[in-house]
Amino acid sequence: MKNIEKATFLSLLALLVWLPIPLGSNRPWAWSIAEIWIALQTLSLLFVYRNSLPWGYLSKFKFLLLPVGIFQCWVLFQTMVLPEGLIGIISSKSAELYALVGAPNSSVSLDRGMTFRSLLRGVSYWLFLFNLILLVNSGDRLKLAASALVFSGCFQAFYGATLVLIGTTESPIWGSPEQAIATGSFIYKNHFANYLMLCLCMGLGLIVSELHTSESRSWFIRIKRLLNGVLSSKMLIRLALVVMVIALVMTRSRMGNIAFFAATAIGGLLALAIYRSKPRALTLLIVSVLAVDTLVVGTLFGLDKVKQRIVESSVEVESRDQVVVWSLDIIKDYPLTGTGMGSFYTVFPGYSKADVGFYDHAHNDYIQFAVEAGVPATLMLGAMVIYALYLSMKTQYIRRSRTMKGLAFGSLIAILGMLIHISVDFNLQPMANALTFLFVLFVCFSTSILPAMNKKPLDFSPLNTKSGS
Repeated sequence: MKNIEKATFLSLLALLVWLPIPLGSNRPWAWSIAEIWIALQTLSLLFVYRNSLPWGYLSKFKFLLLPVGIFQCWVLFQTMVLPEGLIGIISSKSAELYALVGAPNSSVSLDRGMTFRSLLRGVSYWLFLFNLILLVNSGDRLKLAASALVFSGCFQAFYGATLVLIGTTESPIWGSPEQAIATGSFIYKNHFANYLMLCLCMGLGLIVSELHTSESRSWFIRIKRLLNGVLSSKMLIRLALVVMVIALVMTRSRMGNIAFFAATAIGGLLALAIYRSKPRALTLLIVSVLAVDTLVVGTLFGLDKVKQRIVESSVEVESRDQVVVWSLDIIKDYPLTGTGMGSFYTVFPGYSKADVGFYDHAHNDYIQFAVEAGVPATLMLGAMVIYALYLSMKTQYIRRSRTMKGLAFGSLIAILGMLIHISVDFNLQPMANALTFLFVLFVCFSTSILPAMNKKPLDFSPLNTKSGS
């Protein structure tokens, strides 16, 4: 049983690295692979815990599992065919549209096929969290999972930057056209920038988890620590961050770069205010990321071009702001029920007031979730994210474990960065970005729950009856 459990954990690490490789898992065939992968992992875990699931331990993550689970139940309800009278009560606008086409029975969703597809993906998201909770059950495993994410980000950054530097015009793997902009194995540069931002933040968390909280007046000890740091994995992570910053700048993503540096600055200031027994090197680390990486790496690899794009942006040449404004009318018509997950591209043309081209997403995930799922369901997910932010700050304030406090710091700035970036883009739509963000939320919960000194995975299996649940 333990061998199966360990193999499933290794499979989870491989999944974290795999997710961005097939076009960000943002194509039906690509996200289907991830769905099957997650389903097989879940079956493996159910076999290991076939006699008794650790309900007590799972309940500690209820404010993560329940909102995501309830949301999927709501999406399932959106797909159900209901009597006309009931539809008229819960969504009068949907009832009017179905009456126009002579459909006596209808559903909340205006595109049941796309909503059902979204449901399948959503169930996979919930199962992914279930897998994380049972498998990432110690501080050591949590660091391994975060390290796998940093490795994935570094690999993607190196691949994306290399394609730009050698001037290739076509992806060597997928055959998609390449320009002088880093996209990694993603299609859309902003999705790539968002993924790098999440990996960078978790990498910063790993470095903070290795910083010494006690200062020594002995030069011998200071020099010893410096040499240990140079030769340790901390330096490898720092180099990985440099590579990712290079690639992030080379994406030319305006908000991707702004989100990362703004989140690092805001999260760093929060950490300096609430971090109990904070290491002196924490301030130096934040300054080095904001100053050294920006000035040195940015100057060499094109930060000036990102600045130019920001300066040249104007409301007149951007149509995305109009898409957001017109989408507000959809929310007014479907405030409670939404139009059905995945239905934005079907519904939006009816509300567009000018020829702005084809938009299958709102380029604002706050608006798109409110359009498709309704305001109450969107607020529920928002409350879950806010609670995760609270837990990350609480962990930095009350816990003594360097590992837990450092990873909580990384998850804090990752969430802040995501909240900034999704205000102008649809970064929660690709499965790679969505599952990575769910991992970040899980880190917020796990760093507040897992034992600080536990060096072995918690054993919930029936073979270990003393450990209980």
